[in-house]
Amino acid sequence: MVKEEILPAGEEILTILACNENGISNEDLLNETPKMDVKERGEAVNHLLSSGKIEILPSQISGSFILRLRKGTQIADATNEEQLIYSLIEESGKKGIWIRDIRDRTGLSQAQMRKALKALEQRKLVKSIKAVGTTKKCYMVYGVEADESLTGGTFYSDQQLDSQFVETIAHICVAMLQSKRKSSEENHQNDPVAAREFSYVRSTDITQFIRSKGVCRVQLTIQDIEKILSLALLDGSIERRADGMYRALVPNITRCSVAFCPCIHCPVAADCKPGHIISPQNCEYFTSWLQW
Repeated sequence: MVKEEILPAGEEILTILACNENGISNEDLLNETPKMDVKERGEAVNHLLSSGKIEILPSQISGSFILRLRKGTQIADATNEEQLIYSLIEESGKKGIWIRDIRDRTGLSQAQMRKALKALEQRKLVKSIKAVGTTKKCYMVYGVEADESLTGGTFYSDQQLDSQFVETIAHICVAMLQSKRKSSEENHQNDPVAAREFSYVRSTDITQFIRSKGVCRVQLTIQDIEKILSLALLDGSIERRADGMYRALVPNITRCSVAFCPCIHCPVAADCKPGHIISPQNCEYFTSWLQW
């Protein structure tokens, strides 16, 4: 294979661009190469562009452009517009890039941009997704898994929170912690300190428990389970210690004193009247309640 020859001027330009990761403007390149004449510089830049070693990007300044070392993959049989857009999408990684940002950064017209994106999608080089909470399109490389900030994570399906799934997992987590607390108290009846200590569970153990039950086809992570546990914390079903371990709480039911009045629960309260056979004067339940 014949090694592609690079002109001395091209070597100098590559060295300059290597020191400027985000590229430099054409004006800055002129200042960096004062001894290079216009023709020599132009031929070197064109040669590097045609060989795919550098790429050209539009600048924020009208009439200017940015030169930088080519990043990422070079697509075979791609137009300049397709290659430019693909490079931007590839750089965006799993967070993707919004269609508006593609337009602003490439300087392409709406028609040019949409034509290039359509071609890239048809070749399964890029894909578009709609992020949770918005209808705007976000583009990323076809084989890249979207970031949770876009998809919403495990508990979202078709951009909607699967509340029933969340409630089911939360119920199982709380039930597991309640069972752990109960068994700990039964096993350490004479040692309340040990009973309390052994009732705490790590989120890793809860995650392993959920996985072992096979309640869902999705592989839940520790982070997923901790999100669920944070909801149970807000509900007051569990508590979390400073070291991150969790423990079930005993429901604290507070009743108004009136709720203990026997009249509230008496099945013959409607027939109870002073002076009658059924009356407060001869009600043994009412008398004992007053004494209490």
